[in-house]
Amino acid sequence: MRRRALALALTLLLSATARADVVRILADDREAAQARVDLIRQAKDSIEVLYFIAKDDRIALAMLQLLRDARRHGVRDVRVVIDGSFRRIPKAVLAHLRDEGVRVRTYHPFDLRHPTWMLHRMHEKIILVDGKRYITGGRNLAESYFGMGRETKYRDLDIYVDGPSAADAERRFEQVWDSRDVADLHGHVTGRSKRDAAQHLGDALEAMTRGGFLDLGPARDWNKGAIDAGPVRFLAGHDIGGDMADRIAAAKESVVIESPYFIPPRFLRELLLKKLAEGVRIVVVTNSVRSTDGLLPQVGYLKYRGELARAGIDFHEYKGPDCLHGKVIIVDGRVAMAGSYNIDPRSQYLNTEVMCVAENEELARALQAAIDRHIENAWTIADAPHAPPVRVWAIRLLLPILEHQL
Repeated sequence: MRRRALALALTLLLSATARADVVRILADDREAAQARVDLIRQAKDSIEVLYFIAKDDRIALAMLQLLRDARRHGVRDVRVVIDGSFRRIPKAVLAHLRDEGVRVRTYHPFDLRHPTWMLHRMHEKIILVDGKRYITGGRNLAESYFGMGRETKYRDLDIYVDGPSAADAERRFEQVWDSRDVADLHGHVTGRSKRDAAQHLGDALEAMTRGGFLDLGPARDWNKGAIDAGPVRFLAGHDIGGDMADRIAAAKESVVIESPYFIPPRFLRELLLKKLAEGVRIVVVTNSVRSTDGLLPQVGYLKYRGELARAGIDFHEYKGPDCLHGKVIIVDGRVAMAGSYNIDPRSQYLNTEVMCVAENEELARALQAAIDRHIENAWTIADAPHAPPVRVWAIRLLLPILEHQL
């Protein structure tokens, strides 16, 4: 009997140890960029990348240069998938990467044989190294998502994860890579154009390091100071909102949601109203008309805000000047969710998304602290500025047609 009890205790201990993931929140723009740099430079065998947006700017090009260098330094497998509608990387750069052994594919490129592909996008953002560590969250590969550039600047959030859930991230990447939704990039590019492209990449990385934004010194250990979160569940693909709704449905005390766009589909509106009736406190942090990067989704949000506020949801609208872009849900101060999923019909019905879920109070507190900092720079509904009424009226006429696209 004693031996059986010891064996059971040892089994449980080994199981708990084997299933542990560590998580680090990357709310700071420079840390988020540096973590990507360090992961790429520390890679030994493989680097797998999924991104919604990759622009022709210093951030994206510097990361691509590092991927190329990793391949040169012996990393066997370097693969990238970028959504076809938002790939802004020059063809010559992609051709140069292909010559160097970095394989790049496009998700749903423009194709007259597949007209609906234009509506269905890959909104995931993942960089995975050696099948063991990954970064996911809201940031795309563009300067504006790292507090740089002249465009709209985003206040964003990613998470770094090291642990068994990376195996699920790797399975997801392989699923996308092998699917019929992606295509290899072709097209003739001259040798001179490719040489210019190589210089273009080098110039971008040099600019980022010379300015001090990126550091190519000794790579740091991002596990240091990370949270032992226990098992992390990695959700990716279509319709992951159902899994997230299950966590919200189990709420007993509170639900806190941060989303740049808050246009909850019917099933989620009904669920939130049900939880309010059960006495669950619900807080929503989203963009105001001053901080949003699009008036159309803001009008979609305003369509439901009044009813939900009257039912008891506590809304906080971010003042800006940057645009809130993190996607976080916290349930009962212990279930934490973070990733790329917006609370809108597009994330639920049209895009592929990714979210990580962990039941850990320390992680939930850390995410709540990040949200609280945004609440400090937010209006309540009573204080929030109003959108120009003529523009709102005009856009509301289009909502019945366009709402499912928001």
